Amino acid sequence: MRYLLLCLLIALPAAAQDRPPPKPGDPDDFVRYIFETNACVMTEDQLLKAYQESGYGIMGANNAVIAVSEREDIEVLSRNPFRYRYYGSDYCGF
Repeated sequence: MRYLLLCLLIALPAAAQDRPPPKPGDPDDFVRYIFETNACVMTEDQLLKAYQESGYGIMGANNAVIAVSEREDIEVLSRNPFRYRYYGSDYCGF
């Protein structure tokens, strides 16, 4: 029984990492993807970096981070540094 529980706990993060890339042009799916592949919690710096790496310029990435921080399915965990928790999917809805 313990072995089964251990396997299930290990499989959860692996399942998020195996998630297919977000649908092009779907900002909600992109938010879901970046949070699910980062254990559902990200800092503001991590969000900014994720948006910049996906092709947004610094201004676009900054605006996207602001939009993410104002979503209803995002919770602010701390303000120094800013850390956000996403709970808008089956994987992150704990």
